[in-house]
Amino acid sequence: MKFRLLGPLEAIAADGPVVLGGTKQRATLGYLLLHANRVVATSELVQALWDLEDVPASARKILHNAIWGLRTVLADGAATAPPGTTAPELVTKAPGYVLRVDPDDVDLLVYRRRVARGRAALAASAPAEAARLLREGLDLWDGPLLADLAESGITWPELDAARRDRLDVLEDLFDAELECGRHYSLLGELTMMAEAEPLRERACGQLMLALYRCGRQADALGAYERVRSALVEDLGLEPGHDLRTLQHAILTHDPALTWTAAAPAAVEPPGFSASVGSVASIDSVGSVASIASVDSVIVFADPPAAAPPAPEPAPAPTGAPRTGRAGVTERIPVSALLVGLRRGSLDEVAPGEIDTAQHAVEDVIAHFGGTVVAAIGSLTLALFGVGGHRDDDPERAVRAALALRERFPPGGAPAFRAAVTTGRALVRLAAAAEGSRPSAVGSLLDDARAMLGRLPDGEVWMSGATRLATGSFVAARTADDCSDDWQVLGLVGADAALRTDREHELGVLNGLLDWARHSSVPHLVTVLGAPGVGKSHLLTEFERSIAVQPGSTARVLIARAPGTGPLSIPRATLARYCGVLPRDGLQGARARLAAAVWRLRLPKARRALLYRLLLPLLGPGAAPARPPSDGEVLDAWAEFLTAAAVLEPVVVVVDDAHRADDAVLDRLASLPDDAGTAPLLAVATARPELLERRPGWGGGKHRSSTLTLLPPPAAPNPRGRRVSV
Repeated sequence: MKFRLLGPLEAIAADGPVVLGGTKQRATLGYLLLHANRVVATSELVQALWDLEDVPASARKILHNAIWGLRTVLADGAATAPPGTTAPELVTKAPGYVLRVDPDDVDLLVYRRRVARGRAALAASAPAEAARLLREGLDLWDGPLLADLAESGITWPELDAARRDRLDVLEDLFDAELECGRHYSLLGELTMMAEAEPLRERACGQLMLALYRCGRQADALGAYERVRSALVEDLGLEPGHDLRTLQHAILTHDPALTWTAAAPAAVEPPGFSASVGSVASIDSVGSVASIASVDSVIVFADPPAAAPPAPEPAPAPTGAPRTGRAGVTERIPVSALLVGLRRGSLDEVAPGEIDTAQHAVEDVIAHFGGTVVAAIGSLTLALFGVGGHRDDDPERAVRAALALRERFPPGGAPAFRAAVTTGRALVRLAAAAEGSRPSAVGSLLDDARAMLGRLPDGEVWMSGATRLATGSFVAARTADDCSDDWQVLGLVGADAALRTDREHELGVLNGLLDWARHSSVPHLVTVLGAPGVGKSHLLTEFERSIAVQPGSTARVLIARAPGTGPLSIPRATLARYCGVLPRDGLQGARARLAAAVWRLRLPKARRALLYRLLLPLLGPGAAPARPPSDGEVLDAWAEFLTAAAVLEPVVVVVDDAHRADDAVLDRLASLPDDAGTAPLLAVATARPELLERRPGWGGGKHRSSTLTLLPPPAAPNPRGRRVSV
């Protein structure tokens, strides 16, 4: 059994997450894990669980009950542990208890070991190894230590000490990275650190050194003035000797501040840094361009071969930044819109076409109240919220992206793509007299860049945060199975403007869904058609028609056949329902599955069995010690869909069903009959080969229909479509 403390408290056994008891039991486990492998006195535990003035007379009895419950949990976890592993043990030992656990099974202990090794490497003048080890330790953090207990009001000194220790480790990491000459890639992290912890002089000194090495002496001195003002105003203190010495060294251009590479290959080329707040993409002629954004100016430039050049002057402003103020950097909530216009080559571009397209993009962004931050060639970055935060900033960013998609329709030139992200960013607002655009740094810019690199031409995607902020105005579906990205389908309500060339077929599908939803009649509909007739397009329009209906709560789960193995279709639909992403890892996937199963209106024992039977669908290594057969997994999948449909209508779509495994087709065909009165609609798209392979498919069943698609006729022909029920 493994334990996670660096974030919400979790216990994970071999067969999945362990359900812990109430707050007292969780707090008891958390405190014992903080002091793992040493005796904790009973009186110390009582003081940890209650304030001194609120200790009840039955405190020791409550504690004993919590200990008994924990022993039961640990024993159950030990029963499912693989052979040869060390199971945790909670032992009574005067004057209290000791939790004996393998240090490799507690993430906090693993973190401390990696940090100790990293600091030892730093002391031994091995900064590259130190940076690697310290990064690996910090990557274990998934929020504040025991975040759920802290949220419930527990204020142990260990929690605050861990927060301060993490900041110290971050500063050790920055020292190691600076010794490796990675000052460019550190700028984003250092800026965020200095902003979040304005009184930490060490972090400020690291930021000053990084800025100076990047050729930004004025910004380095500005960072010193900011921390000095904070110290004087808050504490009445001047900066310490080290920081004042660094300021003097910057003023005198002390050669000791210059970083010298141990080997030429170790030099980090500017523009290729993976810093927080950087955006990189391929421009219209195929060369690499970068947006290196920290807290001054965003510069698009090809990476120089030697020392970094001086920052280029920013283009003329096109947005509406705040006026009447001196240049200032603030961390504010914004929505970022990154637009890409892809062309094949410069030979295909008519004279002035690039400028014309760029002006069109900037005009649309300005119409919706956005501020263009940077623009060159194929990329335009705009922020919504720079001129003052508004609740509809995310919606206006999405509306601007959809308007641009209309301006650059699919199949035309240039090819259009857009990504919208929402979050907080460090934004430098230029003074009116400076005549330059504002600039920004933040992880949401990295997210937009990464998203733009994944999305196909002609589409608009948005982040999960943008999705939450625009949920009632924008119709969307999950964009892929690898991230929390959402494909924007359109606007909801009066602005939806749903258009399709398959109105009749779309009406049939929506009618069957309404029948299942309002008349409690589950249904299977098979969409037959030759290759290229538009089956997949019809599915997209069907999903969009569901999404744009105000108040619609139907869950649409789409999988394509064939996949990898007979369980690929159940695996894809289950992952989409539970929100499982590959980056979650096995532990995260189990937690998402457990949360989804636990919401079902089934007896507790049945939910536990369903969870165990569905584990193989999470991928290799997730199955229990005695894995169920494929048939048992498929039965559990069908039962899960039926139970989920009781909570909200479920639409299960299998594309290219003629290629699906026979066992999957059997379960799909029986879903409507097994679902009882649950509002469930199963849709299978297939070529006519499905009927050759299974002549009796859907035949003779009152809850089954077939919709045959023919190529759209050149002229209106009402007989060109046939529906058989």
